[in-house]
Amino acid sequence: MTVLLSFILRTVETLAAPAGNVTVAIASQAFNHKGGDPTNYFGSATPVALQTLFDSLVNIDAGHKIIPALAKSWKISPGWKYIDFSLRDNIKFHNGDPFSAEDVQYTVATYTGKSAKHVFRNPWRRLIESVEVVSPTQARIHLKKPEWGLFENLWWGGGILPKNYREKVGEDGFADKPVGAGPWKWVSYKQDQWMEFEAVQNHYRKTPAVKTLKVLYVPEHSTRLAMLKSGEADIAELDGPHVPPLKADPKYKIKMVKHDLGIDLIFADLVDPETTSPFKDIRVRKAVSLAIDRQSICEKILFGTATPQGDVISPITLGYDPALKADPYDPEKAKALLKEAGYPKGIKTTMPVMQSYKLIGEAISANLAEAGIIAPIELYEVGAFYEGGWAPRKLRGLIPYAGWAAAEPYAANDLGAFYAKDAFHCYFTTPEIDKALQDANQSENDAEMQAWGRKLSKLIREAFITTFLWSSHKPYGMGPRVKSWDAPVGSTTGYETITLK
Repeated sequence: MTVLLSFILRTVETLAAPAGNVTVAIASQAFNHKGGDPTNYFGSATPVALQTLFDSLVNIDAGHKIIPALAKSWKISPGWKYIDFSLRDNIKFHNGDPFSAEDVQYTVATYTGKSAKHVFRNPWRRLIESVEVVSPTQARIHLKKPEWGLFENLWWGGGILPKNYREKVGEDGFADKPVGAGPWKWVSYKQDQWMEFEAVQNHYRKTPAVKTLKVLYVPEHSTRLAMLKSGEADIAELDGPHVPPLKADPKYKIKMVKHDLGIDLIFADLVDPETTSPFKDIRVRKAVSLAIDRQSICEKILFGTATPQGDVISPITLGYDPALKADPYDPEKAKALLKEAGYPKGIKTTMPVMQSYKLIGEAISANLAEAGIIAPIELYEVGAFYEGGWAPRKLRGLIPYAGWAAAEPYAANDLGAFYAKDAFHCYFTTPEIDKALQDANQSENDAEMQAWGRKLSKLIREAFITTFLWSSHKPYGMGPRVKSWDAPVGSTTGYETITLK
């Protein structure tokens, strides 16, 4: 009987073992950090390593609801003085080191350290007082103020680092051979080109069905499509024009990740109070908005991979108002506003865009020209865009960029990454918006968060420091070998859910 039971168990394990390999080609920069070390993850795209190799205190489900992960439960103290996280006691990092509260303490200290460039460095320094190791299985995060968005940020970019291992091998050693506690472990990489992972058997969260995963960074849209058609990639991020022909081919399936980004047009000149600019006049900013044919761009250029909307928050965010409509396309009214503002012959400016925004940049530029707003695009490689232009705030003109990312329930967090003054992705904000974002995070229930969502939306729309364009849905083509991929709303990872036929 014992022999038979042992045989059955071994057979079940064999059947459940990950098998096969899958290759995913993405357009956004997979390497937002050196090697596999997320300490300097500055957040220009989905954090592939952070959500694949690493695990966090919390995770999200398919509908983008916060659920337990390395923390099996948590309790917020009265007045948000601290949050107690009760940790799983059976977790090991990929090298066999046990996970404990010391790793949580070390991770937060590392991400907020003086030399770190982590996307949440400044917000967390402003939010977190300290992390206390109450016991090996209890971490207490002391807070300076309430903030519901902490949970979302812990999922998005709070991958837990193994203290002992990282201190032993050093920053460079860890970047080359990183160790996490996620459902995938590191195999190899080529900086700025690809990462390769292997499934972790019997992972507490979910054992991937596929044994090996390779994520390729391929910025050229046509190259990704060719790789999908040749079988070199099993899943490929698509450009809008590539969606219709693939939909018509029964060999392929389209996976549309809804509300991946909310796309804004930023009036970058506002960041410099000393420089004279037409965009200092709100009439000019409104003229820009009226000169953009959102509906045609979404339908004819983006092929249904985006939806115009009037609200600046996502459709799944508390406070979203579906009754708000996007500005209509009215070039004649745009010209009249320019004339009223003192620019009867129109204006000239620039439009700095990253490679991944080239298509929409060209479409917007063409629209604007019809209303007398000349804004030729200036194409940037992603590194040059962020390091040479965005971070030092040297870019000027009009910048197509995100206004929220990974649609989520709490407006203060979703918008805070792009409108709070200390946030990396905030190019320009106002004191009123910044304060409102901080106040909104003190909400204690859904009703308060819904009210703040509407108030924040109204503040941002009336300030008109950006003009909201559309909610963007990221399309992926899945090749003949792929059976399914359950990527959560607003997130393009969840690679452990990929299954093959």
